[in-house]
Amino acid sequence: MAALEETNEWGHDAALLARARKLHDPPNATFDGHNDLPWTLHEAYEHRLARVDLREPQEKVYCPQIRHRFLHTDFPRVRKGGLTAQFWSVYVPTTIRGDLAVQKTLEQIDVVHRLCEEYPDELEFAWSAADVRRIVAAGKLASMCGVEGGHQINGSLATLRMYHRLGVRYMTLTHNGGPGWADAALDDGGKYNEHATAGGLSKFGEIVVKEMNRVGMAVDIAHVHADTMRKAIEISEAPVIFSHSNTRAVCNHPRNVPDDVLKTLVEKDGVVMLNFNAPFVAGDFFVKEGKVGGTVREIADHVDHAKRVCGSVRHLGLGADYDGIKAAARGVEDVGTYPVLTAELLKRGYTDEEIFAINGGNVLRVLEKIEAVAARLQRETKASEARPADFGEIAS
Repeated sequence: MAALEETNEWGHDAALLARARKLHDPPNATFDGHNDLPWTLHEAYEHRLARVDLREPQEKVYCPQIRHRFLHTDFPRVRKGGLTAQFWSVYVPTTIRGDLAVQKTLEQIDVVHRLCEEYPDELEFAWSAADVRRIVAAGKLASMCGVEGGHQINGSLATLRMYHRLGVRYMTLTHNGGPGWADAALDDGGKYNEHATAGGLSKFGEIVVKEMNRVGMAVDIAHVHADTMRKAIEISEAPVIFSHSNTRAVCNHPRNVPDDVLKTLVEKDGVVMLNFNAPFVAGDFFVKEGKVGGTVREIADHVDHAKRVCGSVRHLGLGADYDGIKAAARGVEDVGTYPVLTAELLKRGYTDEEIFAINGGNVLRVLEKIEAVAARLQRETKASEARPADFGEIAS
């Protein structure tokens, strides 16, 4: 077991930190919903894996091409943090659209598979929740893919289905700017979208959600407008996820989840996986003890609030957004720090069973339910042949 520091500034002593770290040991899953390492490797190394060795510490290897300058992810820190399962985001920015967005998505999926081939003692690709459980028990990092924006299917349900065949197990309906068939929380310049011009989801958008249910791809409603959240939860036959979002009551940011949505999430047995990005944790100008930026304590405040609204921790998970953010909350700066949040939750009285659920048990339950819904729908229905033009919409 990797040693943690004896004490930290959050009041966690050595015994508490050791107890917290032990809760991350296999067969318990610590399953993070969102890590942008694939796109970061594209920006920093053009996906040329020979240029970087993730078996070596990377926290001091300067990468001027990426906005956070130093990778948040490498295998020494993965082991230190007890991370055992990861959704790798196969993100493509909304500045890239059309056929090129599809090509770039395929390149992102390819690099996840190549990472698993490059580091077979560290990573193994997972195709199902059962695979995740098996790989975690074997002591490796179970790896799945998540597409981070509906624009990446270029209006094609066939493309969506092929992504699933390649191992994509969730799709975020929008990124900033989104496709025309779903409303995003922010435009592609990062400005709040006050009005949901598609009504949350257009007619084609509703069919996208239903086809995701049919193939067994989680409907991810991080990044979307609140009206899109509500519409997706309403029409989805399977539980939905927020792969990397927080609670709006604790931090009033349009990327975060309103309380009424948390309550309906409970009805569909979904999960919100908490984001460690400092502006989404406590706002851009949050100051505490003379320092700017949210901390691990404010992440725990999100856990506390969501537990109160949802009635239990059953609908909570982790989605740190490492290697996709400029500044993580203080105390949880990289993949080596998950036990710090665990220690804070233990300090607040959370039980071991609640920690296991938050760290990975909840998202595994949701994935199993999504797989079960897909198995039923595939017996009952055929693949949709709908296109945006059928509804007077355009692919975007």
